[in-house]
Amino acid sequence: MKIILLNNIKGLGGKFEVKEVKNGYAKNFLISRNLAKAATGTNLKILAREKAAWEVQEKKLIEQFQKIANQFKDIVLDFPLKTGLPAGQAGEKVPIFGSVSALEIKKALENLGHKNFEVLLEKPIKELGERLVEIDLGKKIKASIKIRVHSQP
Repeated sequence: MKIILLNNIKGLGGKFEVKEVKNGYAKNFLISRNLAKAATGTNLKILAREKAAWEVQEKKLIEQFQKIANQFKDIVLDFPLKTGLPAGQAGEKVPIFGSVSALEIKKALENLGHKNFEVLLEKPIKELGERLVEIDLGKKIKASIKIRVHSQP
């Protein structure tokens, strides 16, 4: 039976794809759970219109994410951490008390008004200095922000 997928389904296909599946799987699982609909002539015409509207919406969303990514280039987040040295002194092997986690970076960005993103940080930052941290905005768009970790006065 030919069906039109209404959502991305792992192992089967993406939204708006037309697939050939067994009748029982289509009727008893996919169609009954509104994951797909039968690929009739009428439904295929509706699919073409819906897909065109969806693509326009996706393009606008990607453009919006790219604008946000450009805004992120100018962001510098400062995080003071307690160190074993007096404020203002630098050293290569400075004992740091604490770290900067992905959650702290996310909260700082949310305080600036940004929402719905993921901070891509493998492990917490435990060193003084500046570094770039990657942010996943969605739709395969990533941005980098500068994180500055300095000794707390």
